[in-house]
Amino acid sequence: MRFRVRGEGRTLSGWAVIVVAVACAGAAVACGRGAEDESATGGISDRLERLIEQYVRLQRQDPNRDEILDLSAGRFVQDTETRRQLLQEIQAIDPGELALEEIVDQRLLIGLLESDIRAAETRPVWKNAPALYVPSARIARLLESQAPGSAAERADQLVALLGQLPAMLGHARQNLDRPPRRFTEAAIFQTHQSIDSLGEQVRTLADAAGAAGESLLAASGSAVGALEAHAQFLQQDLLPRSDGDWAIGRVEYDYILQHRWFLDDDVDSILQRGRRAFEETEALAQEVAERIDPGKHWVQVYEHLKDDHPAADSIKHAYQQQMDAARAFLIEHRVVTLPPGERVITVDTPPAMRRSSPFGTFETVGPFDQGLQGRLVLTPIEGWMSPEQRAERLRSHHRAWIPIIAVHEAYPGHHVHALKTNENPRILRRIVRESIFAEGWGLFTEQLMFELGFLQGDDVQLTQLRNRLWRAARVILDVSLHTGQMSLDEAVEFLVQKVRFERYAAELEVGMYPRRPTYVLGYLIGMQEIAALRDDYIEAFGEPQPPSELYDRLLRIGAIPPALVRVELFGHDGPWPE
Repeated sequence: MRFRVRGEGRTLSGWAVIVVAVACAGAAVACGRGAEDESATGGISDRLERLIEQYVRLQRQDPNRDEILDLSAGRFVQDTETRRQLLQEIQAIDPGELALEEIVDQRLLIGLLESDIRAAETRPVWKNAPALYVPSARIARLLESQAPGSAAERADQLVALLGQLPAMLGHARQNLDRPPRRFTEAAIFQTHQSIDSLGEQVRTLADAAGAAGESLLAASGSAVGALEAHAQFLQQDLLPRSDGDWAIGRVEYDYILQHRWFLDDDVDSILQRGRRAFEETEALAQEVAERIDPGKHWVQVYEHLKDDHPAADSIKHAYQQQMDAARAFLIEHRVVTLPPGERVITVDTPPAMRRSSPFGTFETVGPFDQGLQGRLVLTPIEGWMSPEQRAERLRSHHRAWIPIIAVHEAYPGHHVHALKTNENPRILRRIVRESIFAEGWGLFTEQLMFELGFLQGDDVQLTQLRNRLWRAARVILDVSLHTGQMSLDEAVEFLVQKVRFERYAAELEVGMYPRRPTYVLGYLIGMQEIAALRDDYIEAFGEPQPPSELYDRLLRIGAIPPALVRVELFGHDGPWPE
């Protein structure tokens, strides 16, 4: 079973055209370094803040949310040039004139921009990502009954979006070159999913939208025709020439590890960390299984645990109950300080998204949200399923699993992390969500809440260890896949045989790796790095009393690479790559 964090809480990777002034055009003094220039602009700190604000504006222009969706090749080329100019200006700032938090921001931004520019040059998304051109996620969100805004407002927004669809699909025909075959196949599925959404759900929204409903129905009819033509283009034109390679290779993999995440590791040492963690975790799982049912393999014991689950109509209540209990525990034991009014609720996955999200997602509070509410979005056990499918899906929500999800996703996991990060006045910290801290924190909290006493019992611990084994497997598989040491079929088989995934779940899991290289490393590697941070903090300052003394400060720093968190937490120079 897999929960994915989505919404504003994730790292954004949108593209936009903004004008960045280059301050060193022919000047005798290096860009941003002259005393007269700095006095005129309000100081070097102010200059850094203006550059950060430019970057934030750039990142907020996400193709899934833009008012105007320019997906032309020229836009992407200009975006890369904009980033390159921004990088030059930020590199020109003398860190000796900055406060510690500003130095961290400067290094963070340099790493992000260098990585983004390199990715744009070596694997341009506009040439290789067919799914980019079909705004299926935006369509699904606007059709969701619980989406913000009235039915009429959502209908108007959807009409505007669908009106841009022909131009977007036209850019796809112009831009796409030789993408990986599986990327094109995913885009075909996504396009048909959008067609189905517009056919099945638009009538409901139109009926509720009053006068705006007629315009919506007309726009929907035109959009369905455009999407059907696009599906034909993908199937008949693009698919036959979709022979690109999705693997990024050793050099690019090392670059991300060392220049974006500031790790000392390379492909080989990261792979070794994953294998060592897998072996150690498997041994621990067997020890716990022996306590539960002596003589049985941990897989047999774990499979038996899954038979104890809530009824289909009680699943949401079971998750809500555990999240509420975890929240109360945090408050009582002062693990982390929660802002007044925050909460997490459980809701159903929208119908249009249930096939692509068979279990659930978690939506965090966004960096610019006014509210304090997170949402655990659960996919219901539906009537169309066969008895065997219903039984297997129910077993995925077993009672030893639910409290771990409550901790990982909500308290003190992703929900709390998003809330604390939003308390940071530095805007860059609020929008950057690197998986090596964001996902690492989620996994770290599972062990933390065992140590503190909220998570209890061998059944829960075996489930936790099985989940950690899965995250260790992710390190092995992601590195091996992107460096040509393993095929996709071999990766699926590894999950089926070694972690005991159901085959359909293993295929869904492995299908994510080609699209997001290095992302899944963030869970295990991030957990290890955060654990090392805590151990070093305790060695330097003693055990935090209460725990919030450490965790409030740690989480406010943001979801940035742990190497940079270390710099700010301990107040010393950091790992700056050459």
